[in-house]
Amino acid sequence: MAITSDGAQAFGIEVSPVTINAVTYVCEDMSYDYPGSRVDVNDSNGEPLGSTTIPERVEVSGTLQLATTGTAVPTIGQEMVLTGRNAATFILTSCGEASTAGDYAKVSISGYKKLN
Repeated sequence: MAITSDGAQAFGIEVSPVTINAVTYVCEDMSYDYPGSRVDVNDSNGEPLGSTTIPERVEVSGTLQLATTGTAVPTIGQEMVLTGRNAATFILTSCGEASTAGDYAKVSISGYKKLN
């Protein structure tokens, strides 16, 4: 039985599809991490006066579905533009090897949010 897509959203994923280096991919899943660091301010005796949290770079990881087994696998350093709630440009820092099952192929990626 063939799967039929109906509507603008591929598989109901908000950021899908994405384009990397003029190649279109479907997002199977994406997760975002919003890390931060706590900085303590101490007096001259080392007693705590207060703390603050400093946000760090937003990181993304997920799995991209390739259109065919011959679709180019993204490479480190390429930019991935996402839309929706996490609209931003991300720089890829890790790209796995494509895994296939018949005509279906996918690849794991991770990256960080571009500042400018």
